[in-house]
Amino acid sequence: MNTYYLFPHKILSTKITDKNINSINILSELNDNKKKYTFTHYINNRWENIYISPQYIPSILPFISFVTSLSIKYYNNLLMPHQTLIIPHELLGYQKNEFWFNISKHGDSTRLHNHNQKALLSGVFYLDVPKDSGNIIFKNSKKKELEIKAEAGKIIFFPPELDHYVTINNSKNKRISISFNCYKFPMLSRKNK
Repeated sequence: MNTYYLFPHKILSTKITDKNINSINILSELNDNKKKYTFTHYINNRWENIYISPQYIPSILPFISFVTSLSIKYYNNLLMPHQTLIIPHELLGYQKNEFWFNISKHGDSTRLHNHNQKALLSGVFYLDVPKDSGNIIFKNSKKKELEIKAEAGKIIFFPPELDHYVTINNSKNKRISISFNCYKFPMLSRKNK
């Protein structure tokens, strides 16, 4: 696990080598179910976030399970006793999936943004990264920046409130990633904290 600091934030990244996570199957199922996509955030003439139910991408479930376990391992000091982490999605009975895909074509970039601050942590996992297809850049409140190279199989964990953007895809091919938010489960009342 690599650790980066962008005061006051800590960012972790590593390559995933778990044999249960099959990026090729995830990409194939994603491609086969284009009619099932829903979208948010139409920016710069493209939809930035692609949502799809995990029932159409069953290969995503081992990924979600693995990421949740990895998150618990590295962020257990932020959890109360008997508390765990969850990436909510429709198959667990949640109305909204807290994971989504980004498909960046030639010339696309992602503007400065952050994630749902009710989450404990956020992340991105790179499924397909052609050469020169853009990197993620984090920016703190003092305008300092940290660039982390996008690579297929790499996962990056970061605080949900940390601003970030993705540079222009100069490749002729698509860069495809999964973003997600992890939440504490169960949520404890304030008096129990």
